[in-house]
Amino acid sequence: MTAGLDQAVALCDALGDIFCLTFVRGVEPREALRRFGAYPDTFTELDGAAMYERYSSFADGYPTMAGAIAHGDWAVVLEPWGFEGTGSLLEPVSAGTEAVAALRHDYASPRFAYAVDRVEIAAFDPEWTGQTWGADPDRLLEARRAVGLEPIGPEDDGPDEAVARAVLLAATIAGGLPPVERLTAPMLAAQIEPWFTAARPAGGHVYFDPAALSRPGQNALAAAVDAATPAAKRAVAVAEARRIAGLLDVAGTPGLAEILADAEAGRYPGISLDTPLGRAARQWRRLADLAHYSLNDHYGRRAMTDAERRRGYLFGWFTGVLRGALYPEPDWAVRTALYALSSGPAPLNDPAAHAEVLARLRR
Repeated sequence: MTAGLDQAVALCDALGDIFCLTFVRGVEPREALRRFGAYPDTFTELDGAAMYERYSSFADGYPTMAGAIAHGDWAVVLEPWGFEGTGSLLEPVSAGTEAVAALRHDYASPRFAYAVDRVEIAAFDPEWTGQTWGADPDRLLEARRAVGLEPIGPEDDGPDEAVARAVLLAATIAGGLPPVERLTAPMLAAQIEPWFTAARPAGGHVYFDPAALSRPGQNALAAAVDAATPAAKRAVAVAEARRIAGLLDVAGTPGLAEILADAEAGRYPGISLDTPLGRAARQWRRLADLAHYSLNDHYGRRAMTDAERRRGYLFGWFTGVLRGALYPEPDWAVRTALYALSSGPAPLNDPAAHAEVLARLRR
């Protein structure tokens, strides 16, 4: 039996079907949560069950919750029913230090990821260890072997207790597993919103698909993106944010015009939570979450009208576009910002806007 595996299995059993543990070296719990995009006015003491109760609440806006504890020189962030720590958020979380995360997700795929100073070093699926990606994917090879996560061939079965072994690997890097009792007791907790961090936005969805013969417009858009200059990509991303802000009648939100002008000029100050624009963006994200999650909630289904839910969906698309427009890398920015135009609902996928974007990209 691998040393420590029984404790890791017990921890996984205690934390449930979906959770993410992220270890961040050299920071206090409050700072670790801040790096996850914690809202300053939501800090409190909660255990995992209470965090999940808020996450499931229409009245609370279905907030994404996380808690954190100190663990030697590291902070450990627990996301009950969450998964942000193993995505692109891990890179900014590791700024100036290192961070390692393990995700259990019994209804999708687990993941392990390790980052140092904003660079993902190694990541893999613990249930299928034949492929590892990152800047230096072999750096953890010996540590992986020690916990039974040695890379395997495509014909081999994955390791038993794969997620527990991934949790053990993360904890080994961070000096050991925290006791189960510490991660099930009340801890410092807050609502997190990675939208407000420097994480790479969910995007890059505008791509050329040879099989999509019924969608020539999509392929034309992807080809135009591929051929465009960085300046054209940046201008189009910002223009899309302005267009959809106009459609939603929020173009006059204080600070929005200025921050889009900054992005168009190659400046990326970010949106601060304590500004009028930050407070507005926070409300837009809440509306999007209410629309997205309320249909899975008996109370929430009745608490929103169809019109309110449709508007909430549109704000979900808009905040995705805005996040793309404010991202420094122009190719990722434009592909994120154009996702609503290429795949969103009316009026976001307006044919006239599609033609204008093609013209701008081809200039």
